[in-house]
Amino acid sequence: MTRGIAIFDIDGTLTRTNRVDEECYAQAVQDVLGVSNISTDWGSYRHSSDNGILHEIIETHCKRAPCGRDFRAVRARFIELVSVRSRSDSEGWEEVAGAREILRELPSMGWTIAIATGGWGPSALRKLECVNISISNISFACADHAFARLDIIRWALRGAVGVVKSSTIPVVYIGDGVWDIDAARVGGYGFVGIGHGDRAVLLAAAGSQVVLSDYLDRSKFEHALTSACLEYERR
Repeated sequence: MTRGIAIFDIDGTLTRTNRVDEECYAQAVQDVLGVSNISTDWGSYRHSSDNGILHEIIETHCKRAPCGRDFRAVRARFIELVSVRSRSDSEGWEEVAGAREILRELPSMGWTIAIATGGWGPSALRKLECVNISISNISFACADHAFARLDIIRWALRGAVGVVKSSTIPVVYIGDGVWDIDAARVGGYGFVGIGHGDRAVLLAAAGSQVVLSDYLDRSKFEHALTSACLEYERR
């Protein structure tokens, strides 16, 4: 029997690619729209997904409603920049320690796993590929599937178990951002934070009951999931 459903974010959660993501996204926006010095504090936007952030940037900086051409052009440029960066720069392409092993081992421990990222699909998959994390046969959802972070999580959940809300199986979202906590809270899911330094402080301040820096202590992470399941059941 499934003990629960563990849904993982990517940047900062499975991969240490936050800096690459921020720099490439800002560059893509500048190259396509001519808008520079955007905020890369993704939590400051209404929706913390590549599409949601771009929508707000265009409204705020370009003073107009975005169109499909905007999204296609910035998305294509961003994917290109990530791809080029992955081939030319060895810095910023690391897994969060133990991530590869925990994804491989969780199913044998009774957990169903899924991936839900606010990034566009091809770039997100490239980041995972660069750190040798395989997600074949794992439900995957991204900004290409939905606009809001919660809807992306629900898409991943539907792919994993066929529903967007389970009354019998606990759901836990694992993320590194305050926006991840907010989405889990609104969705009624448990949450486990991944972060260190200032990021860990922010997660704790935002209400994360558990914040881990990595997955190296498997028993500690499993205990965190179990505790988050109890949090889920109380909601």
